[in-house]
Amino acid sequence: MVTSLTAEKLAQRALDVGVVSEQDLQSVWSELGTRNVEYEQLKQVLMRRGLLTNYQLDRIAEGFRTGFFYGDYKVQYCVGAGTFARVYRAAHRVTNELFAVKVLRKRFSTNPQDVELFRREGELGAQLKHENIVAIHEVTSKGGFHYIVMDFVEGRNLRDFWKVRGKFSPEESTRIAEGMVAGLNYAFQKGVTHRDLKMSNVIVSSDGVAKLVDFGLAGLGGEDGDDANPRTIDYAGLERATNVRKDDTRSDIFFAGCIFYQMLSGKPPLAETRERSQRLSKTRYQNIRPITEVEPKTPLMLARVVQKAIEFDPARRYQTPGEMLADIKLSAKRLAEHGPDGDHAAVSQKKLEGHGPDGEPRKLMVVESDHKMQNLLRELFKKCGYRVLVTSDPERLFARLYDGSQAFDAMLISTGAMGREGLDAFNRLATEAAAKNLPTVLLLGDQQGSWRSDAAAGGHRPVLAMPVKSRELREAVLRAFAAAVALT
Repeated sequence: MVTSLTAEKLAQRALDVGVVSEQDLQSVWSELGTRNVEYEQLKQVLMRRGLLTNYQLDRIAEGFRTGFFYGDYKVQYCVGAGTFARVYRAAHRVTNELFAVKVLRKRFSTNPQDVELFRREGELGAQLKHENIVAIHEVTSKGGFHYIVMDFVEGRNLRDFWKVRGKFSPEESTRIAEGMVAGLNYAFQKGVTHRDLKMSNVIVSSDGVAKLVDFGLAGLGGEDGDDANPRTIDYAGLERATNVRKDDTRSDIFFAGCIFYQMLSGKPPLAETRERSQRLSKTRYQNIRPITEVEPKTPLMLARVVQKAIEFDPARRYQTPGEMLADIKLSAKRLAEHGPDGDHAAVSQKKLEGHGPDGEPRKLMVVESDHKMQNLLRELFKKCGYRVLVTSDPERLFARLYDGSQAFDAMLISTGAMGREGLDAFNRLATEAAAKNLPTVLLLGDQQGSWRSDAAAGGHRPVLAMPVKSRELREAVLRAFAAAVALT
C-alpha cells in the first residue's frame, strides 16, 4: 500500500524498474536538500518535474516490476481498455515523442490463434497511411508480450463524445462521417475492409478530425467469424441475414450509416443488447426505424445518405465507400451553402410551392412500395406544402383515380423497389382518359436508367433516374404542373 512506502523505497523501486535514472534522482534529492523526507513530498516533486505519472506511481506502490516499458516506449497512462487489449499513452525513451501502445491482454497471449489474430490486425493496419486512419508504426511479439505501436491522437473516441453530447449538429455529424468514410474508401482501395466499425473505433482528434482504428479483422478466423473473433459478432449477424461473404465492403458501409444515424438522431439504430442470439437476429437489422421518424429535423439530404447506407438489401446500399463519400461531400457542400434547411430554401416568399393558384395545398399521390422511401418522399413534399398521399399498390391508384372524386392533383411513381410494375403503371396512365393530362413524374431506381426509352414521357410526364437531388425532384413536379396547365 502507498501508506507503507517510504520515500527511499519509492526512489529505489522507480530506479529498479527504469522509469527514472540515477541522475534524475540525484537532481530531485538535491532540490529537496535531504533524503529524509516523507513519501508524499518526494511524490509531489517527481510528478511536478514530469518524471513519474500517477499511473506509474500506483504500479510502483503495488509492487509491479513489469508493464512500465514496451520496447523503447515508456508507459505513462492507460487510455483505453477493451476485451482483448489495453491501450497506453507512452513516450519514446530517446525522442520523448508520444505514441499509443496497444497491448494484448495476458489471458490471450498464451493462445496462438489470438496472438496471430492480433499480429495480423497490426500488420494489415500498418499498410494504411491516410489522414483518417490512425497510423501503425510497429508490431512486436517479444517475451510473451504482444503490442502494436501507433500514433497517439489527442482526443476521444466517438462513443465517449456521444455519451456526453447525446446528439451532434448536422454540420458536425457530416464532417465526422466524411472523414470516417474517407478512411474506409482509402482502405477499400488497398483491399482492406474494417469488420469492426463502431463508435468506439472512431477517434475524433482535438481539432475535429475523425480517425479510424482497429483495422485488419477481415478474413481472419474460421468459418463462423463471430465464434473465432467475437469482435465481429454484429457483422456476423448482418452478413448471415443478408447472405454476403464476411469481407464485403457493403457491411462496413452499413455500420458507417449506423454511426451517421446515431450522431444525427442521438439514438442508436440497432437495438443495443449483450444477448448473443438477439445480436445475431435478422430482424435486428431489418426493423430499423427511418431516421426521419426518430429525428424529424434531420435534413433530407443527410437522411437519404443514411437510409441508403443502412438498406437491409446489400444491392440497394452504396456499393463502395467512394459512392457514399461522394454523396456526403455533396451534402456537406449544400449544408455550407444553405444550412440544415437547404433542401427547402427555394420556397416562394409569398406561398409554398406545394400550393395551387387557389392557395390550397396540392394533393400529390406517391406510388412507392419501400417503407423507408415512402417516408423520405412524404417528408420532402409535406415540407414544401403538398398534401401527400401514399400507396404501394398501382391497382389501388387506378381505383382511386376513377372513384368519382378529385383524388389527387399529381402523381410521383417510384420504381426503385417496385420494378417494372411501376413503369407499366406510368405508361398505362398515359392512355387513360382520366389521367392522360395529369402531371405525373416517374422516378427510376439506381440500376434502372436504361428504362427511360421504355417510358411514355412528355412535358407533363418527366422521367428522372436515381440518384437525384431533392431539389431536382421538386422541380420536376413543378415542371409537370406547368406543362399540364399548357395542355389545357
